[in-house]
Amino acid sequence: MRRSLFLATAVALTVCSAAAAHGGGGALGFRSTVTRVTPSVSGLTVTVRDYDDRLEVRNDTGKPLVILGYEGEPYLDFRDGHVFRNTLSPATYLNDDRFGKVAIPARADPKAAPAWVEIGQGLAYDWHDHRIHWMSRTLPPRIEAAKDQPHHVFDWTVPATFDGQPLRISGSLDYRPPTTGSPRELIILGAVVVLAGGVAILLRLRRERRASD
Repeated sequence: MRRSLFLATAVALTVCSAAAAHGGGGALGFRSTVTRVTPSVSGLTVTVRDYDDRLEVRNDTGKPLVILGYEGEPYLDFRDGHVFRNTLSPATYLNDDRFGKVAIPARADPKAAPAWVEIGQGLAYDWHDHRIHWMSRTLPPRIEAAKDQPHHVFDWTVPATFDGQPLRISGSLDYRPPTTGSPRELIILGAVVVLAGGVAILLRLRRERRASD
């Protein structure tokens, strides 16, 4: 029984560590939020997922929306219920790593005509965007000096075009002193502990049954 509980605890710690890592800067206290879309478009919804990790767009307008990359090149294209990505956009490769530590293929060219490849069906899609989070493993100096206080880190902008016209997604990256565990991590830990307890009880009942036979 003790061995089962030990293994379950190890699993719980591993799962919670993975959950914290998946949230990117969320475990460190970073929070990124969308503040406005200019111009405002009915049927267009933009949300930040996992604290500061991904930007999600839902386009219910029936009109084309193109998200621009880091050099102003077309990156994502939402149209006709499909999502396309430009394989010649450097952002296609830079977004594979939180800190952009990737090799960009020589064929990537932000000035070239887009080479679109379908990557999803539906009206919504989320992607990692470096513009909405802190791009270093080291905290900003003012936060490092006062980790127990909230801070505004910076305002961010993701440019786009909607139905051929310029559109701007604006947001804010902020810092809040991290707590012992996020609600999601606590839920995961609680579920694993309950599961571990159930397994331990079943093992004990099995041993008692065998002893009585």
